[in-house]
Amino acid sequence: MAEDKPVNILDHFIEIKKRLIRYFIFLSIFIITSLIFFKKIINIFIDPANRIFLESGVEGSIVFGRVTEAWGAAARTSIILGFSVSIPFLLYEIIMFLRPGLVGKEKIYVYLLIPLCFLFFIIGALFSYYFVIPSALNFLIKFGDDIAQPMINIGPLTSLMFSLMFWMGIIFQIPLVMFLLGSLGIINHKGLSKYRRWIILLSFILGALITPTVDPITQITVALPIILLFEVGLLLIRISSPDKKSFKFYFGLFFVLLLIIFVIIALILLKLGSDTYLSSLIS
Repeated sequence: MAEDKPVNILDHFIEIKKRLIRYFIFLSIFIITSLIFFKKIINIFIDPANRIFLESGVEGSIVFGRVTEAWGAAARTSIILGFSVSIPFLLYEIIMFLRPGLVGKEKIYVYLLIPLCFLFFIIGALFSYYFVIPSALNFLIKFGDDIAQPMINIGPLTSLMFSLMFWMGIIFQIPLVMFLLGSLGIINHKGLSKYRRWIILLSFILGALITPTVDPITQITVALPIILLFEVGLLLIRISSPDKKSFKFYFGLFFVLLLIIFVIIALILLKLGSDTYLSSLIS
């Protein structure tokens, strides 16, 4: 067997530079494309608030109070969206850079977990857009409707939506992080299962911290996924025990993850199917 030849650290830096240049080219293309179509993209982000106005009969509108606010919201939205869309290319470059030094199960973790982290982040962001954000905006808009006419600034609105989508994307990483820590022997199923009641309490605390509202519906919408994702993480830890590293283990892992993705996507599709404004949004 041929021995691995040591690589000069300068060669590593050169390869990193080449991969970063390629990634930033893709990133620039996506950001510029998002800027070109920023009107349609912004409409997608302000649609939940406009929908609440129409459905509830509340008289209000989305406005910008400063001359630069609309441009700032468009630029911020384009940059964040461009970065989000370019993440698969970044992950590809990372995997290709790490591949020569990976052996055995390390390759499985990298090839499996890194793409799944991105996929679960996107699912979490979509869950926030279709379930958490409408609930939060519905409370915030209707809360002060009998006091004053709501005139929502586009800058704070998009910032709020990005914040909720980001944190829900992070929350959806819980089972994957638990699986990785369990595979490394840092945590185990028996030890974690004793803290179920504390996890439930922590879930509602996080729901209160993440959402800007105090209504129980929005907090429950955030807390329930945390509890369910923790239970999924416990299941993944159990099937990742050292004595079950077989084809059954990998098939079980794939089946569980596929089931989670299917259920969440089904919920989102049901939400889309009941959305009477979908046709106008596409047009």
